[in-house]
Formats: sequence, structure tokens, C-alpha cells
Amino acid sequence: MNARSKFASGRKGRLPSVSRSLQALAIVVLLVFVVAAIHQLGAVRNAIISDTERQMYRLDMVFAEQTGRTIETVDVVLRSVVEAQEAAPAALDAVLERRIRGVAQIKALALADSTGKVYATTQQTHPAMIPPAGMALLEQYKAHPQKKLLFSAPFRDADNNWTSLMSCPIISASGTIEGVALAYLNLRFFENFYRSVELSENGSIILHLRDGTVLARYPHVDSAIGTSFGDLPPFTEVLAHKMAGTLLMESPIDGSIRITAIRALKGFPLAVMISVEEGRLLVGWRRDAMVLVIAAVLAGSVIIGLLLLLARQSRQVETLLGNAQEARATVEQANKQLREEMSERERAESALRQSQRIEAIGQLTGGVAHDFNNLLTVVLGNVELLQRKKSFDQPDSAERLAAIRAAANRGATLTGHLLAFARRQPLQPKAVDLNAVVEGMRDLMDSALGSKVRLALQLAPDLSPAMVDQTQIELVILNLVINARDAMPDGGSVTIETRNQPATETARKDGKEASRFVAIIVRDTGTGMTPEVKAKAFEPFFTTKAPGAGSGLGLSQVFGTARQSGGEVQIDTELGKGTAVCVLLPRATPATLDRPAADTQEAQGSGATVLLVDDDEPVRVVTAAVLRDLGYSVREATSGAEALDTLRHDVGIDVLLTDLAMPDMNGAQLAEAAQARRPDLAVVFVSGYADPESITRGTTLRRLVRKPFRPGELRQQIEAALNDRG
Repeated sequence: MNARSKFASGRKGRLPSVSRSLQALAIVVLLVFVVAAIHQLGAVRNAIISDTERQMYRLDMVFAEQTGRTIETVDVVLRSVVEAQEAAPAALDAVLERRIRGVAQIKALALADSTGKVYATTQQTHPAMIPPAGMALLEQYKAHPQKKLLFSAPFRDADNNWTSLMSCPIISASGTIEGVALAYLNLRFFENFYRSVELSENGSIILHLRDGTVLARYPHVDSAIGTSFGDLPPFTEVLAHKMAGTLLMESPIDGSIRITAIRALKGFPLAVMISVEEGRLLVGWRRDAMVLVIAAVLAGSVIIGLLLLLARQSRQVETLLGNAQEARATVEQANKQLREEMSERERAESALRQSQRIEAIGQLTGGVAHDFNNLLTVVLGNVELLQRKKSFDQPDSAERLAAIRAAANRGATLTGHLLAFARRQPLQPKAVDLNAVVEGMRDLMDSALGSKVRLALQLAPDLSPAMVDQTQIELVILNLVINARDAMPDGGSVTIETRNQPATETARKDGKEASRFVAIIVRDTGTGMTPEVKAKAFEPFFTTKAPGAGSGLGLSQVFGTARQSGGEVQIDTELGKGTAVCVLLPRATPATLDRPAADTQEAQGSGATVLLVDDDEPVRVVTAAVLRDLGYSVREATSGAEALDTLRHDVGIDVLLTDLAMPDMNGAQLAEAAQARRPDLAVVFVSGYADPESITRGTTLRRLVRKPFRPGELRQQIEAALNDRG
């Protein structure tokens, strides 16, 4: 055997052992690579599901709050119906009809006695008895008179549409159940509302009773309505222990695994649940996983080949391994960029939901203010007319009228609070005695603080009046008191102090060195704030409270009101020792003080002829009576078209007094058309709407009387309009 053959045979003998070692190493490397790929895929999948759960939780909170406000409207209507049932029986149906006008979520209202017999309803076919679901609610009230608000399971009405009953008991003075007020809920209304938000494909939104019974669902599944799912995890594992939560569950309808968020409504036995199918959500992830698996297999094959060639081509193997590392770095960079894009999208969606929430609050409060101010106009107008009659001198009746008037004025104040919260009402600053405001709110603050918190007042006796909007400053004080209460879960004390204060350094830098301020300080003995929390305290929607326990708008509203009024807000706090919030408000100037009050009781008008235009008959009737009592001649019209026709035939009309919010032709359009024909016509607008310029597209309303109004205010604006014409 020659040397060459020996070398060949020796090489063949060594290769098998080297090959087995390299194969074992290749298998180990391949397993490590596969495990790393599986771990990465699992991490991405978990991140997608976690992000989706957070988004679903926030979206469910928005739906629950909006649904709660819709149900609160029904609750208000039901309570007003219970009060209205004392009206004459012949007029009850008409009263109920007016209560639900414009309330789309209510199909009908009904009043029944303790036997279930219907004695008033808005239904076209007057039933003799309430439906079986209503009888069940009535029996619950008889068994438990302390219950205030109940919902029935859904049932099909006479039109074969799903409906549910929301009830309120009618209780006698002795505490017995005299009957029940029922609202027939339009469940299709909720499904239409849920349809307006586009969830991901195969997503669903469900309105449940607290026991799990389905009231409404989008997309609509008829077989699911009325079915109880109270034994499912959202009710047994989430709502049984807390108000809201998220989880993965198998759908009882189609068997798919769904990411689900559920939240109970505050104050109502209802819950809103939204879900999306996990499989549809992970379609993109599966596609990426397939690509990654293929890449892993290919990379493993390359690595095995490289290892088998390692004995002869080590330099090439090192080069290929370097390329593999670069490829992995590229994949990791792409994953990092994807996560950053998902995070940015989540922040944008959160900002959009917050904006939509504020806009929804503004629209809701604007509509409520318009209707409620019309009602208060009728009440206060009739009280004014009765009090002005010289023959009306019975002491007990006069006291009753004064009580009615005071209650109606409180209602007007509450409407102003609602509008101020929604930031739909412009500031109307005037000279205000802050000591009187605080004293007047004492009962309200005691009620808000509860029994565990003591309230102390330190009011400066020589306090100067402040130039502020009284409604806004009442809301500022109430927000600060509630924040102080929440900072003392175990009780404590709240001190409200007022004092005169010179201009601050910031005010002098802003060019206000000559001004002085009136300060109101709310001090508590609570937990205090960290420097990080203090730095963000005035940011909108920032809150340290638990989810659902606060909106994060309280201090931001306080700051906005103070700055809009020309003042400042300062926070002095120490962790564990309490917080003091000082609101600095501008002092009223001498020009704003001691203005003579207008005579609103005895002064009479000039006797001019007034054309009164209002589509709301009760408001129009009482306004006409007030005008006649003031000495004016009155012509009435129910619409813009009728008013223009009256102006064509009656040239003796001096003043056009028109409501702003009317169908077909609003007040601003009517005034423009009327003055085109009669340039000398004086115009005065009347409005109970929160933001009247939103109706008129920015048209300047020079003479505007806000509902509810006093006769003196109405006379003053009419005479001013006549003088403008002269």
C-alpha cells in the first residue's frame, strides 16, 4: 500500500467521528434557535392580547358611561312622571306624551295602580293592564318597598319588537305602594348606538342585566336576547367581586375564544360587555409566525450545513454566522418598530375617545338645558303672575308660591352647574360675596363630605367682593371639597378660608401689578401629593383615583375657571400631611359695585305691540301672560312661517320676540327675514339653550333673554330694543 492510499484510508476513518460530533452540535443549535423563536412568538402574541385587553377595557368604560347617561335620562323622566301623576286624570296622557318627546330610548310611558290596572299611557292602544313583566316588577315592590328602580327581562311587544321595562314605584305618604310608573325601553336604540362604533371584524357589544340576561346586542342575534349568561366567567369571576375587568372566554353563541371586557353601570343593575374574536385578532401574528418558522428552518439548515463543512471551511462558516446575526438584529429592530407604532396608535385612540367623551357630554347637557329651562320658564312665569296680583294676599298661599319659586330658582342653578361642568356656558362675571357663597353651600358641602369629615370655615369679615361667575365658583369650591374628601379615606377635617391678598409675583409679571386678589383656600388633613403628582395635578384626565372613581377633570376645571376669570391657582402640599389649594380671584372694581337694581316687579312697559314666536305652547302662553301683565299688546305665532304671515297683515307690530331653537326656521333666520321686510322692527331673542350661538352659526345676538327669565329682565330688553330702533 502506497502513501497516498494510506492517507485516503486514514481520512475516511476520521470523518465519521467528526461528523457525529458536528451533527450533535447542529441539533443543539437548532433546538436553541427553535426555542428562542417560540419564545419570541409567544411574547409578541401575549403583547398583542394584553394591548387589546387594555383597549377593550377603556372602550368598555366609554360605552358604560354613555349607556349610564342614557339610562339616567330615563330615570329622570320616570321620576318626573311619578310627580306628574298628581295632575288631572284627563290630562295625564298628554303630560306623559310631553315627557318622552325627543327621548328616543323610550317607546312609551305608563302609570298603573297597585293592581296593575293602567290609568295613563302614551301607547296608541290603551291596555287595560300592564304586561306580565310589569306585574312581576309590581310584586317585587310590594315585597320590598325600599327598592327604587327595577328592570324587567326583555319581551316582545305588540309590534314584535324586543323591549324591556324600567320602573319606579309610586309610594303613598304612609309608605305603601300605590302603583308603578313604567318606561318601555327601545332596545333597538342601544343596538343602533353600538353600531355607530366600528369594532374589529367579528366584534360584539352586549347590554346585560346584572344577573346576566341579555337586553341588546350588536351585531343582533335574536336567539340571544332574553337569554341569561349569569353563570359565565364575566359575571361569576369579575362582576361578583368588582365593577369591571377583562378575560379570555369561550363564546356560548359560536364557540370561539374571545377577548372580553365587562363593566357594571354605576347606580343601575346593568352591565356593558364588549368582545372580539381572538382568532381574527391573531391573523397577522400567525402570518408572521409562519414566516419566522420558515426562516428558522432555513437558517437551521444553513447552520447544519455550515457545521458539516466546518472542518474544511471555517472561514466561510464564520462569515455566514455573522450574516445570520445581522438578520436577527434586523428582525429585532422590526419588532421594536412595530411595538412603538402600536403604542403610538393606542395613545392616539385614547385621545380621540377622550375628545368624543367631552363632546358627548356637551351635546347631552345642551339638550337637557334647553328642555329643562323651558319647564322652569313656565313654572317661574306663572309664579310671577300670581305674586303680582294684588288680590292674592292669602298668607299660606303666598308662602307656598314663595317656596315654589325658590325651588324653581334652585333648579335653574342646578342647570347652570350642569352646563358649567360640560364647559358649554360662557362666563358671566359679576361682583360676588365669596363669604355668602360659602355659607350658602354649607349644607351641600356637609352632605358631600359625609359623617367622617369635619368642615370648618374661616371667613374674613372685611372680605372684598370678587369679580367672578357665581355658578362657576360654586363648582370650583365643590370640586375642591370633594377632592379633599377623597384624600381622607379614614376621615379628617376640611377648612375653607377666605382673605384679601395682594397681587402675586406672577400677576405683576403679567402686567397686573395694580390689582389685588380675593383668595379662597381649601385645606385638608389628607394624604398629600408627591412632587410628581403635584406637577401633573392640573392636566386634564390625570387622576390618582381607581379606574371609574374619578374623571381627572376636577382640578383642571378649577385651573381653567381661575385663569379664565383672570386669577391663579396655587397648591401647597406635603406627603402624609395634607394639601391646601389656594384659588386667587380678581377683586371687583368700584365700577362694578353698587349698581342700581332694575325694578322687576312694578315697572310697566311702554305699551308697544309685541309679536311673540315660540313653538312650545306652555312657554308661549305664560310669556304672553307676562307681557300683557307688563302692559304690552301681544300677537302670538307658533312658527317662523306663521310669524312672517302675521307681519305681512299687521303693520302695527313694534317688537319681534322670538325663541331661538325652533324647527324648520330658527329665531335668527326669522329675524333676518322679518327685518328684510321691516327694517325698523325691533328684535329680542329668547333662549334656554346652553350655547345659543351654535344655533345661529355665530350670528351676534344683541338682545338676548335667557330662560328662565324674570318679567323685569324681559321688559328691560324690550325697551332697550325699542330705544335701539329709535
